[in-house]
Amino acid sequence: MSTTDTGPDETASEPGARPAPAGERSPWFVLALAVGGGLLVGVLTSYAQGLLPGVLAPLANSSGSWSVAALLLAYPARRRGFAIAAGVLTLFAMVAGYDLASVLRGFHPSLGSSLFWCTAAVVVGPFLGWGAHALRTRSGYVPLAAGAVSGLLVGEGVYGLTVIAATTPAAYWWGSVAAGAALLVWAVVRRFPRFLPASGAVAAAAVVATVFPLVYSIDLLVQFP
Repeated sequence: MSTTDTGPDETASEPGARPAPAGERSPWFVLALAVGGGLLVGVLTSYAQGLLPGVLAPLANSSGSWSVAALLLAYPARRRGFAIAAGVLTLFAMVAGYDLASVLRGFHPSLGSSLFWCTAAVVVGPFLGWGAHALRTRSGYVPLAAGAVSGLLVGEGVYGLTVIAATTPAAYWWGSVAAGAALLVWAVVRRFPRFLPASGAVAAAAVVATVFPLVYSIDLLVQFP
């Protein structure tokens, strides 16, 4: 966005946030790229379900991988509102891309499943976009964002090991737990070693890692026939 824009600079509304530099790309362009990336991720997910080797097969059925992808695609957005929109729309685009690719492969996507994941996009997408913005601007909320991403990876790994380990490779879920734990340790040691931010990151990770398997175990998908 050019420096002649009279709109409020949302990056300055968070503690410690850095102001956006002049000459940045249009936020609409960044949003369009995020949506395009979401479509690509959805298409690749459908095709990957029949191509990935056994130990990596859960990657194409993982909400954690989509969440991380949505966060990364929302990361370039400098304005908080656009980052949140990117988090939501990117997940919508993933659902659309997945369904489109499934049709092209000769399958018939479930309307209930699509509605479920679109609902999840509305619920989870804003948090992913907000987390991406916090990481992008290095605001005071970075410990919470980093902890939440760590907890997401650990929580899905715990779910995989405790609920679906009999039908999926445990090595993948152990890898998810290890990746989440490593991210948290790195963030605390290298980025914010002070007690309060480190405690916030650990607390966020613990909450998300606990809630994720509990919510997933409810099997909310059955509510969308």
